[in-house]
Amino acid sequence: MAHQIFTVSPDLKVVDLEQELYANRITGAPVVDGREVVGVVSRSDIDRLVVHQGSGPAATASFYWQGDLPAGDEPAAPEEPASTAAVEILQDTLVREIMTTGVISVSPEDPISRVARLMHDRRIHRVLVVENGELQGLISSIDLVGVLASAES
Repeated sequence: MAHQIFTVSPDLKVVDLEQELYANRITGAPVVDGREVVGVVSRSDIDRLVVHQGSGPAATASFYWQGDLPAGDEPAAPEEPASTAAVEILQDTLVREIMTTGVISVSPEDPISRVARLMHDRRIHRVLVVENGELQGLISSIDLVGVLASAES
């Protein structure tokens, strides 16, 4: 479980969110207003925004592609208008407009099997750990993979 949690404000522009996610090498974050957890936002939410607004999947691929793939694995670059449209959508949208508000959380005492079941059943990649209304941590799907890997050692 991650104890130092990267959180974002609901008033953050989505273009800034994307830059923060990329810089921190993460795919999502809790959305906190003051001390209250009000949602969760992920790259999937960003993808849905861009595709739903009519720019299509090519715009999303262009925005995310950073040129660090192995040779021969680069995605075909879309035409410039789609990329520009995607950036404009991201600049004009706030996190609060795309975040998921139905936060799935567990307590620090809940067994890891409950976390895994929630992730599987709800098809989510992160579960917040909350105690007395305060965010204590975050368990990601990669954390669960780590638990499984260490169990085999």
